[in-house]
Amino acid sequence: MTLYKPDTDHPIAILSYWHITDSPHGTGNALILWLDEVSVSEPVLSFAGVYTDNVSLAQILAKSLTQYFPEFNGVPVTALPYHEAHCEHNYINGKQYAVTCVSGESKIIVEWLEPLDRRAISIPDFPIGEDIFELHNVVCPCNAGTLMINGEQLQGEIQTAIRADGSPSSTAFLAFAESWVGPMNT
Repeated sequence: MTLYKPDTDHPIAILSYWHITDSPHGTGNALILWLDEVSVSEPVLSFAGVYTDNVSLAQILAKSLTQYFPEFNGVPVTALPYHEAHCEHNYINGKQYAVTCVSGESKIIVEWLEPLDRRAISIPDFPIGEDIFELHNVVCPCNAGTLMINGEQLQGEIQTAIRADGSPSSTAFLAFAESWVGPMNT
């Protein structure tokens, strides 16, 4: 999810949540959260980081995949601090997906609201950095998204659009049933 300063194209928060049920690095959760130091106040800025219950898995996700996503272009993903956290996720009536991560006294809640579409994607040669992966998932662009840190909602907004093929896109999207196979070129 990318949240923008209202009425601008300036990102103030970029995040990616991973719920891993099978991998060579174990299972676990990772919320990777970047906050813009220019637009976000100092107390809130300190919450930027990777919240996880499996640090070694989260490091692999950040280093091998997330840092190469277009949303994270120019973001120092691998330099973010790691925080041991308990993360839970809930999908409510197909209309709201919520993630809550708690680390010490910190509580972060992310919500993806009102999916606009569901489409299966299968890409046999998805480039990530210098590697090629096989990627399969179901993508759900959403009509809204929020980020709350210790009870305070970050004042940012998502962006939605209609693609040339008529399908909706959004900077708040979910990827379910996601499978990464690879790298294929090693």
